[in-house]
Amino acid sequence: MSLSHSREIRLAVLDDAPAILDIFQHCDLFASTGHRQDNIGLIDVMDWLESVTDNHPMLVLEEQGNVIAWCSVEPFYGLPAFDCACEVSFYVSPNWQGKGIGTQLFKYLETNQIELGFTHLVAYIYASNLESQGFFKRQGFDQWGLLPNIAQNEQIKEDVFILGREFF
Repeated sequence: MSLSHSREIRLAVLDDAPAILDIFQHCDLFASTGHRQDNIGLIDVMDWLESVTDNHPMLVLEEQGNVIAWCSVEPFYGLPAFDCACEVSFYVSPNWQGKGIGTQLFKYLETNQIELGFTHLVAYIYASNLESQGFFKRQGFDQWGLLPNIAQNEQIKEDVFILGREFF
């Protein structure tokens, strides 16, 4: 049996919170600042999961029953004029990066774009994250903006690119 047959994309559930947190902590430059009170924790992930809706889901991709990646589709801005725009985030376990996992999740969103109700996707990407920038550009995203030094903690200041794609 090919490995792709053992993969499943599904809606995330509360039981997925530990795996989602683990992947996030391994992938996000600012996930752990060194100050315990600033860290994203299990309760935060559970809150994310409880805030999902049909149009703003959190999805996981499983390989043989193990969560190896996740993505979220969140409201872009709180005004009705922006209801068809969503912020999108992808996180792939380090051992699975570069193997088409993110693309598989993105194709799922693209295929279900009408049901999810978005016409635009926006992603915020750290300037140092060249792999993520390349991933989004391969999915047809363009740079729509730059937020200089907006992400920071005691050790790091980081520019963030705004990448976007319009779906017709």
